Amino acid sequence: MNFNNELMNELLTECQGKNVAQVHPEVAKLLALLIDCGEYRRVLEIGTGLGFSTINLARAVEPRGGSVLTIERMPERLERARDYFRRFHLNNIRTYEGEAHQVIPHLDGYFDLIFLDAAMGQYADYFEMLFPRLVPGGVLIADNVFFEDLIFRSRSDVPHRRRTMQERLQIFIQKIKDHPKLTTRIFPFGDGLAVSWRHREE
Repeated sequence: MNFNNELMNELLTECQGKNVAQVHPEVAKLLALLIDCGEYRRVLEIGTGLGFSTINLARAVEPRGGSVLTIERMPERLERARDYFRRFHLNNIRTYEGEAHQVIPHLDGYFDLIFLDAAMGQYADYFEMLFPRLVPGGVLIADNVFFEDLIFRSRSDVPHRRRTMQERLQIFIQKIKDHPKLTTRIFPFGDGLAVSWRHREE
């Protein structure tokens, strides 16, 4: 996977200039590896941003004729992402504008890989909506679960304005770790990456 071409550098520079977070390159590489190993074809992404992770997901599924559905609530970001998709000549991306919890019920079918990279405080709610859409053998991935390492601190050591977010993330992590139909591992990539495989036999 090439992160050094001119257009990709332009995208990353724009992300930095507009303070739009994008996945760590190591996370992008792991996503591509999981897609390749699992031979996944249908991907759902929550949180498009300017399209960095979407582009890499689309590239990864393209050899198998796969597609990526991506949801972004901010129209100005989605407009820029769509422009990059065109410039990268990617025709296997479908975009949806709106709040994820409003868009998800209207999506058709099931997904091999679901990538959460949006409002971390909503991860637990997204999980309840999305788990039934994850195929057996599929994988659910959540980015930034360390929350700048605040997830490891006691509540009293967390600034008041961030305590609700910490609590919601802890609830989400407990859900995916305790779920009887999932095997979950958390990796120290970027700001923490939770990877949950749905069991093939249930």
